[in-house]
Amino acid sequence: MTEKLSSEQEADSASWERGGQLTQSALSQLYDAYFPRLYNYLSYKIANQIEAEDLTAQVFEKVITKYSSFDPKRGTFESWIFTIARNALTNYRRNQQRHPESELGEWLEDNNTVPPDQFFLQQEELRRLQVYLAQLNERDRELIALRYGADLSQRRIGEVLGIKEANVAVALGRAVRRLRQMFERDEQSGKHKLK
Repeated sequence: MTEKLSSEQEADSASWERGGQLTQSALSQLYDAYFPRLYNYLSYKIANQIEAEDLTAQVFEKVITKYSSFDPKRGTFESWIFTIARNALTNYRRNQQRHPESELGEWLEDNNTVPPDQFFLQQEELRRLQVYLAQLNERDRELIALRYGADLSQRRIGEVLGIKEANVAVALGRAVRRLRQMFERDEQSGKHKLK
């Protein structure tokens, strides 16, 4: 169900992308628009759901505190916010190297609405995806996380990574092909089945 925005809400929505005043209403809309995409992106990069949530919250804190530095003449708001997320992820990884802790955590919370057999299959598929993603190089993992986790367009990915849109398309296509080949190889060999 889609509600029509009031003229004040439309002005707020447009203002946060133009670098205007960050009102409570605009912040709420910004959160609704970007939290799921940021969380998905970070979840692709971090196997721990709680840490992905914490890192997403840190990104929003940074967006709020650094909002006045956003300049729409230098790029889109979407590119700016995902650059903040990438920097937060870099800092997170640097901290993990300094203070190693288990990065493996429960990927999904126990959900009573999902039948146990379906829940198990979902966890198994996510585990396989994490294993396969770990086998890709960092650039491929980043492209896949930005495209499918953050749901960014190829143009926006190019802006975030500082590469041409055409190069993003080619590199992303190759990364997805490599990932698909891993799934197909294991499907054919039967390695993915539990013994």
